[in-house]
Amino acid sequence: MTDVRVTDPHEPTSRVLRHAQRIVTAALDELRPRLLETTGRVAVDAKGDGTPVTAIDHEVDDRLTTAIAATFPSHGVLCEERDTVVPETDWTWIIDPIDGTSNFIAGLPYWCVSVALAHEGVPVLGIVDAPAIERRYVGVRGQGAERDGRQLRVRTTVDARDPRNAHVPVMLTTGTARRARTAGVRLNPRVMGSTALDLAVVAEGNAVASVAIRPHVWDIAAGGLLVEEAGGQTVTFRGRPLLPLRPGVDHRTLAVPFGAAPEEAYVVDLVAGLLPDR
Repeated sequence: MTDVRVTDPHEPTSRVLRHAQRIVTAALDELRPRLLETTGRVAVDAKGDGTPVTAIDHEVDDRLTTAIAATFPSHGVLCEERDTVVPETDWTWIIDPIDGTSNFIAGLPYWCVSVALAHEGVPVLGIVDAPAIERRYVGVRGQGAERDGRQLRVRTTVDARDPRNAHVPVMLTTGTARRARTAGVRLNPRVMGSTALDLAVVAEGNAVASVAIRPHVWDIAAGGLLVEEAGGQTVTFRGRPLLPLRPGVDHRTLAVPFGAAPEEAYVVDLVAGLLPDR
């Protein structure tokens, strides 16, 4: 297929999304073998905040941004490992090269590559690729979300405080999971280590909700769109929402509590008691 350079920032959205999905999925296909052969067998460094990073994080970042720049030279990029300040562009890519790096390092299969494309600050394309469990989720604003060609739909809500629903998974982070029982939540807490993949699981209907205490925008941009396009809703608690993007904002240390569920009222009720000092 002949490459198409899309240089006009005002190019029709449908054409941009069509080419965007094509180049990202092609890059992810090329990266999959490399990711699978290195998970559990990679040297670890520490970032300034003490969180782990590997050479593979940077390699994935480089491969994706190179592929994007070749087709969309007028687009900006916001990435956990590189450019954390929102550029002043109509189109902005939001990339987390490996969400769940600790799992990737340990050889645990719950990690993913998260890529979103925002138009005027609002995500319009979201791709969450989880090679170790052979799942790729794609959402396009206004067109729904799918996993490997199958349309996604969030599950029906269940009473979070009814012991009879103790088998229903709810995706939490460590801090929220510790508070789940004292908050009266009787769902089945799961602390898996990748917020982007947690959101994809909610979009697929495997879990009823997801709550994260301090996610960054690259953790939620693609997965949040998946949930919304699967018929669910996302909610930011405390502080200004991370989305839509605002040009010039540095997201390096910007994180706010975030939840996703079939209904906004459901996740608001679920969060009551889970967040400290709420």
